Formats: sequence, structure tokens, C-alpha cells
Amino acid sequence: MTWDTQGSSAPEEQKTFVKCNGNNYDVTNITGLGLVEKLKSIARENGISKFDIYDGDNTNLSPSDIESGNFRGDLSLIRFNVAA
Repeated sequence: MTWDTQGSSAPEEQKTFVKCNGNNYDVTNITGLGLVEKLKSIARENGISKFDIYDGDNTNLSPSDIESGNFRGDLSLIRFNVAA
């Protein structure tokens, strides 16, 4: 909890992170299509071409879920495992 100069409590900013390959990426204040593009960018940066997206409730999400903000908590990118 943080306090403003008037002495009343102010809500603490909620941060949102994406977990990928043991790294945490701060995506606070990125929403909609911008967040979908940021997830793709993080995946490319980690050498991942196909991936699944999970939220804090371990729900598998689609890009449209991300774009509409239909998720809870932090996000995780998991490399899509293609069995040969």
C-alpha cells in the first residue's frame, strides 16, 4: 500500500508479467492487440516459433482472449511441443 501526500491510502499499481524461459517481462499497461504483438515479440526473442499461452489460473488462452483482456494474473509462454 502506498500513501499520497494527503495521508490517505492510494491503491498500489498492479503489475502484469509474462514468464518465458525463466525470465519475467513487465507488460503492465500494454493491452489489446499491442499485448498480443508483445507476446509474439517475447517468443521470437526466446527462439520460440510456436507457443501456448497460459494465465495465472493455468487456463490455455487464445490470442483473442489476450486481445479482449479475458485472463487473470500473469501470463506464461510455453513452447508448443510438436511430437514427431
